[in-house]
Amino acid sequence: MNENIDNSIDSLTKQNIANALWMQEYDESKIPKDILEKIHSDKNSNVSYAKRYKERLTQMMDNQLSFVEPRKNRYKFIMDNADSLSPQACYTTNLLLGPESVTGYKPISLNPSFTQPAIDAPQLDNQVGWHFFVGNFKDEHNNHYSVELMFWLYAQLPPQIATSLGLSDIENQTLEMHLSICDPQKQKQYRATTSVVAGTTGLVSFESQPYSYKMGKNSIQGQNPNGDLFPVTLTACAYDMSDEKNVEEIKIDISLDDTKGIFLEGDEGCSPSVDGVGTLYYSSSLLKLQSGVDSTITFGGKTINLKEGSMWYDHQWGTGFMPSGAPKHAVMRAVQNLTKASPGGWDWFMFQFHENDKIVKGQEVQITLSALHTNDNLKFYFQTGPKPPETMTANCAGKYIGPVTTGDIKEPVKIFPVTGVMQVTKWVKVNASPNPAVYPATDTWYPAEYQFLLDGEIPEAIISFKATPLIASGQTGFFGNGLQYTEGGTVITDAYGNEIGRGFAEGTNWANCNKGIVALAGLPVNDETIGFLKPPAVTEAMKLLSEAEVVLKAKELKKIIAESKGM
Repeated sequence: MNENIDNSIDSLTKQNIANALWMQEYDESKIPKDILEKIHSDKNSNVSYAKRYKERLTQMMDNQLSFVEPRKNRYKFIMDNADSLSPQACYTTNLLLGPESVTGYKPISLNPSFTQPAIDAPQLDNQVGWHFFVGNFKDEHNNHYSVELMFWLYAQLPPQIATSLGLSDIENQTLEMHLSICDPQKQKQYRATTSVVAGTTGLVSFESQPYSYKMGKNSIQGQNPNGDLFPVTLTACAYDMSDEKNVEEIKIDISLDDTKGIFLEGDEGCSPSVDGVGTLYYSSSLLKLQSGVDSTITFGGKTINLKEGSMWYDHQWGTGFMPSGAPKHAVMRAVQNLTKASPGGWDWFMFQFHENDKIVKGQEVQITLSALHTNDNLKFYFQTGPKPPETMTANCAGKYIGPVTTGDIKEPVKIFPVTGVMQVTKWVKVNASPNPAVYPATDTWYPAEYQFLLDGEIPEAIISFKATPLIASGQTGFFGNGLQYTEGGTVITDAYGNEIGRGFAEGTNWANCNKGIVALAGLPVNDETIGFLKPPAVTEAMKLLSEAEVVLKAKELKKIIAESKGM
C-alpha cells in the first residue's frame, strides 16, 4: 500500500459495499479479509480514481476528433474539481463527456456472432452492458407479484488505457444492481436503493464454467458445469431506504428454465449497429420456474414461496450508448452536426400472454415492443405541473414470439417483426425515491396506462389491448448515475376488460434529473455544471465544414448507411 495515497472510504461507497454484502450498515469486522484488503488498496482509493480519470480526460483533449465540437473547458473544469473521486462519482461523470468518449472501446460489429454460452458473459471490452430479468409470479393463494433484477455494467476506461494503468478487465468495471418487488395486493413497490460497486473492490466477478456472475453476495448463477446460463438461479438482497426510519430488506431466490431459447432483437441482433456505435441485443421470452426447486421472494418481513409465473431475459451491450458516441468515419460525424438530435429515452414493454384459445390454442405467445422518444412528443417529457399531460401517441415496433409447436409436430419458434401505435392514456405523478438522500425525488408525471393497436400477422385477439401498471402510484427507480426510470409489472387486458396476460413496462428519460446527476458527480451544482449535460451548440463554421464533408464524401456516406443495421 502506498502511504502517500489516502485510502479512506467515503460514506456512499461504504453504503454500496455494505449493501452488496447484504448488510444495512458498513461493518469491516464482517467483511472477508481478502476483500477488505482490496477495498483499502491504492487501486480502489478515491485519489487513484481521480488520477485515472484525469488521465482519461487528458487523452481525450489531446486526441480531438474531427467534426466534434471541443469540450476542453468542460474537461478542465472537471479536472480542477476532481482531486478525489469516489467510484460512483467517477462513473456518473461519464454522463458529462462528449461523443469522443467512445474512442478506445470495442466498436459494434455489423455481423456479430451470437454463440452461447459466450454471449451470455458480460462483454468487458464494450462501454456498457446489462443482464436484465423481469417477470410476474403467483403464490399458493393466487396473489400476484412482479420482480425485477438487473446487473448493469460499465467499463470505466477504454480497455487499453485501463491495462496501461494496471487494471484488469474486471477491475475496470463499475457494476450496479437494480432489485424491486411489487405487491399489488397492498399497492406497494419495494424498490431497493441502487447498489454501485467498483471492480477494484474485489466484489465484482465472473466465471464461465459454471456460469457465475456476482456482485458481492448477489449472483446470476448457472447450474450446468459446462457454462450454460440456463437453468439459472437469481439470488439477490438489497434495501428499500425510502423511509430512513423503516428500512425494508427485499430478497429473491428464484430458479428458472428457459423454455423457448433466445431470439435476436433488432436487425439480426443489431439494435442498431451504425458505423461502430450502437448495441447488440438478444432476449429469452419465457423463463419458467424450475420444477422441483423452491423459489422465494422476501419483503415486508415475510418470505413467500412462488408457485407459478415466468420471467423475461434481456442481454444488451454497446459502445457509444451512454453518453452518445461518435461514429468511426468523419463523414458520419459531419452528418450528426446537420441532424437535429432526438431527446433520448424510450418506452419498452414485454408481454407474456396466457394460454388462450382465442390467441393460440394451448400455447403461450409473447410480444416485445419499444417506442423511442421523439421531438414530436417533447411536450410530454419532464412534466411537473399540477395537471397531467393529455393522451400521448407514439409509433412502436418490436417482435412477436410465436408458439413452440404447431399441431402435433415440433417446430421452431416463429418470430417476426411487429409495428403499431402506443398511446399513454393515463398519468401518475411520482414523488418517491428508494433513497431520497442519494437520489432526490423528481415530482414528475409518468405513464399510468398504455393502449396498443398493432399491425402484422399476429392473432386477432392481441391486435388491440391495454397494459396497466400494477402499482397505481408509480414504479420508479434510479440508476446509480442519478437517472430516474420507471420499471414494473403490468396487467394486460383485452377490449372487454378480460385479463389476457401479464407483462412489464419500462420508461427512461421522463424526468429532469440534472441536479442530482451533477451532485453525484461530485461537482458544485450550478447553471454551468448543469449545462455540461447538454452538448455544445454546433457553430456556423462547423456546420459549413460538415456540409462540405457530406458533399465531398457522398459515396462513402451512402455505403456506410447501406451497411448499417437496425436503424
